[in-house]
Amino acid sequence: MALVGCLDTRFYFAHAQDETSWTRKVVNEASQRGSLIASSTITIAELMSAMGSTAGLETTQLRINSARLAGVNFIPLSEKIALRAGEMILKNSDLPLADAVIAATALDATRGRVYTDDPHFQKIMGIQIVWGKA
Repeated sequence: MALVGCLDTRFYFAHAQDETSWTRKVVNEASQRGSLIASSTITIAELMSAMGSTAGLETTQLRINSARLAGVNFIPLSEKIALRAGEMILKNSDLPLADAVIAATALDATRGRVYTDDPHFQKIMGIQIVWGKA
């Protein structure tokens, strides 16, 4: 089954904490034909700052590289994504910049599907939250 979705930073924490069967399945499906599992490169910065302080720099880098090797496509910030993220923040001033960039990346690359349990994404038009299932 081909999966399409953008991984929020919270997905990586869930995967690292207990590698539940559904998070493993998402990562394993990333390299399958027809699947597009993506992350914004801003997720790397969030992981380095948050996970790096607890798990350590090397462990965090290893987890990021493992995701890339599994087929997760890290999408850099483009002008189009930046403009869309800025528009989202204008509409919702409580939306953190990183979440806006991740949401804009999802709208651009994965038809708005985001693997997250972050309530910020519920307020963004066009975002479909996926959590707890592959």
